[in-house]
Amino acid sequence: MLEILIAILISFLTVVIFMPKAINALKEKGITGIDVHKPDRPEIPKGGGFVLLFAIVFALLGVVGLTTFQFFTVEMVGIFAALVSILIASMIGLLDDHLDFSNRTKVILPMVATIPMIAVSVGTPTMNIPFIGTVNFGIAYALIIVPLMMTFIVDSTNMYGGMNGLEAGLSSINASGLVLYVFLIPIMQTTSISPEQLQAGIVAAALLGASFGFLIFNRYPAKVLPGDVGRLPIGAAMAAALIIGNMDRLAILMYAPFAINFLLYLVYRIYVKRNKIEWAKFAKPRDDGSLEVVGPFTVYWILPHFFNNMTEKRNVSLLLLFQAILVYGALILYILGIPLGLGLI
Repeated sequence: MLEILIAILISFLTVVIFMPKAINALKEKGITGIDVHKPDRPEIPKGGGFVLLFAIVFALLGVVGLTTFQFFTVEMVGIFAALVSILIASMIGLLDDHLDFSNRTKVILPMVATIPMIAVSVGTPTMNIPFIGTVNFGIAYALIIVPLMMTFIVDSTNMYGGMNGLEAGLSSINASGLVLYVFLIPIMQTTSISPEQLQAGIVAAALLGASFGFLIFNRYPAKVLPGDVGRLPIGAAMAAALIIGNMDRLAILMYAPFAINFLLYLVYRIYVKRNKIEWAKFAKPRDDGSLEVVGPFTVYWILPHFFNNMTEKRNVSLLLLFQAILVYGALILYILGIPLGLGLI
């Protein structure tokens, strides 16, 4: 378990130490973006997610280094696959930040980041599907399930964002839920943690420390924006951890709001096309700071649609609260031993 704590510490300190310098550098180079959900539309540094990426990489390499010199005994296959996938996702994000890919390209291109996970056949082909039971997918798991699952998590993480503290907050909650789950395994099941579960915990721990550190600078009012170079690695790291640890039912619960957000996005595309109206990517801030939206076409537009006094800060806080209830509630069910067809056991 010490490996997990060290990964959290390294990634957190990396962000806290280097982010202020990164913010100043981005300002000096004029790499800024408009914070669109505030009435005065301030310009703040964007693309600061590269520090979050480096923090995750440094944390994972730190654990690898300590293992190499025999301070730890951790299997490396899953961690190296996750590391390469995270780096590929960040490269795609960096290109998107500069080239502004089309929506179709943004959805499909992250599948490239799944190649390392496929190549080493991370995870097991047996999945516990709610209300169905245990299903063995065989080789289809590595060739179909893994790339689809990882691509969905990367894409949906990128889509479910755009407000101060939302991406980093959701990532902190999800990663902490996975880490807590790993810590609970030997207590609740009276068995030792498997090598795969330990690797999953380490990857999630690196993400947790980096996300929480980034949240210090990205929470309302944000001092820096992550950009796709930060959002895509967040999704890749979380997807890799869930796949490595064979935590399929936890993934289903954790990413249910992300799936709903994706479906609402599809509904919005149909709505725009049928009504021949202009596509609105962001909410519009009123003079009092409350948000005006076209309709409940994304999860983070639902509350502003039904409540006229919903500000960006309040909206993000409630969304994070909902995600925390969902993730930690699942862990409580696990502690109580109540699967209900959807639990973690």
